[in-house]
Amino acid sequence: KQSKRNMAISWLESWARHFITGFLGRFISTGCLVLQEEEGGQTFTFQGINTCKCSLRVILRVHNPQFYWKLMTRADVGILDAYIDGDFSFEDEDEGLLNLVMLLIANRDANKSVAEVKKAWGWLTPVLFTAGIQSSLMLFKHVMNHNSLTQSRRNISRHYDLSNEVFAMFLGETMTYSCALFKEEEEDLETAQMRKNSVLIGKARIESKHEVLEIGFGWGTFAIEVVKQTGCKYTGITLSKEQLNFAESKVKEAGLQDRIRFLLCDYRELPETIKYDRIISWQRND
Repeated sequence: KQSKRNMAISWLESWARHFITGFLGRFISTGCLVLQEEEGGQTFTFQGINTCKCSLRVILRVHNPQFYWKLMTRADVGILDAYIDGDFSFEDEDEGLLNLVMLLIANRDANKSVAEVKKAWGWLTPVLFTAGIQSSLMLFKHVMNHNSLTQSRRNISRHYDLSNEVFAMFLGETMTYSCALFKEEEEDLETAQMRKNSVLIGKARIESKHEVLEIGFGWGTFAIEVVKQTGCKYTGITLSKEQLNFAESKVKEAGLQDRIRFLLCDYRELPETIKYDRIISWQRND
């Protein structure tokens, strides 16, 4: 349903708003999502009929009608851009973003299949002509910025070969770049990072008989920990000379040279003579 007010909006933005509200009307089947435009605009309420699965009510305050255009033409990337650009905000400033993500996940799961969602609107695959143009431009930029072996080495070196001392200032004792797993707010970073290592080792079900490959081993903390906990054989690769030197010194201190091997190479240059039982690749956002 919608509450009508007057809002200055271009025909393209109006078209995008019509498209987005139509999609959300079909997509929201549980919980409630409200798009509340600035004074003079409209309020759209999308109320799911199945409140058992999700009782969340999320209110977005739309400050700029470009919100609709960005969302229509760039889908998930578009909503991030709109948020960063201040095109919309949340009534609940503390947990609005988290609740929106949870609401979208609940409705994704509530739909019969991902294919059905894509049919209604290609959330992950742009379907409109405008979105096709945007995707083509992104593809062109990607092709022009092809990540060759030389380019990869250059990129890694510029970032990770700055100084191990610089990274130690904010990564702490474990020298771990990816997010930690905290159990309590008062917990220190090192404890949370080591817990994350243990959780990943458990989830990967790594055993002593396994050959483990880690793509981008950082400063070697996980390598040492996984071998200590399981007794497996480990191979790690990196393109950073600074990381390699640091990690090798740590492995030597731990006396695990017979179980841990580090290679300075791109993943595309890995020797094909060894088959791995587990492949680990940590992810992180800057």
